[in-house]
Amino acid sequence: MTSEPVSPRARLYRHLTVAAIACCVVAWSAVPASAIEPTSAINASEVATLVSDAAPDLIEPAPAVETGSSFEAGTLGTDTSIPVSPDDPIEVSTTVGGRELSASITLPEGLDLSRAEATDDGTVVYTSDNDASVAVQALETGDTRVHTVIPDPHATHEAEFGMDGFRAVVDTTGNAAFVQDGREGVAVPVDAPWATDASGAPVPTHYEVRGDRLVQIVSPTDATIYPIVADPTWGWRNATWGLTLTRSETANIKDYAGASSFCAALAKDKRLVLACGLWSGYLQVQAATANNLRPKGCLHIVVAPLPGAISHTYC
Repeated sequence: MTSEPVSPRARLYRHLTVAAIACCVVAWSAVPASAIEPTSAINASEVATLVSDAAPDLIEPAPAVETGSSFEAGTLGTDTSIPVSPDDPIEVSTTVGGRELSASITLPEGLDLSRAEATDDGTVVYTSDNDASVAVQALETGDTRVHTVIPDPHATHEAEFGMDGFRAVVDTTGNAAFVQDGREGVAVPVDAPWATDASGAPVPTHYEVRGDRLVQIVSPTDATIYPIVADPTWGWRNATWGLTLTRSETANIKDYAGASSFCAALAKDKRLVLACGLWSGYLQVQAATANNLRPKGCLHIVVAPLPGAISHTYC
């Protein structure tokens, strides 16, 4: 029995059908990690384990004792109050340059976080059923670390932090800090951002400033394996008390004479005890650098505990 001849048009349709099926199979098998389905909700214990495994150092969190509305932790002269409600800020009390400082850190908004739960290692965790979870640690060093655990590609990859009475700044090298409002006040450094995925591989991340807030942005690649742990750390032990110069003051220190006059005024005011002859040259160089930034920057001059140190901020 002979088969019916296949027309050229039928052969074309058959080839197109096979090719379409093959393309679908290839496309399905080539879905990158960043396009996987959402993972199930992560509980507090799992969040704490992920954070512990991801941390780049061996610094442990201090025990967090629940007092009703908060979890309290005390480490190296820093007292930290971590709220039970995610709507309330983290409260920190410490000493900077011989002066008492009380500051608050707001948790990222819009994550639909649950009430806090303390895990066995002292990590205080706010879980989310459908978005990133947050874990807070008062470290044994006295610093405050706030982790964001991103469960899948559909979750938020940005975490925004604020401090009441402070403004966030990021310099040209990506270093961040919160500078207290006003001419005299504290500058609290924020450690360089990091993020790692489930395999321990680093994930690109950086800081941006929006208004007076600091935003950590995580940018996964096709090779990223979820969940991701990201972190900013407030370095209270490295905070400094000093003077933040205005844009015009920074611009006026454009030559050695201007720098010398400024140093003499500070010395007369007894806020800085410096050898102006040497320090003025350093001040002039730093002011010139700030004036050449785009946008132009300002200087923060440390009074205590390291008199005369200078950092750049945007103003």
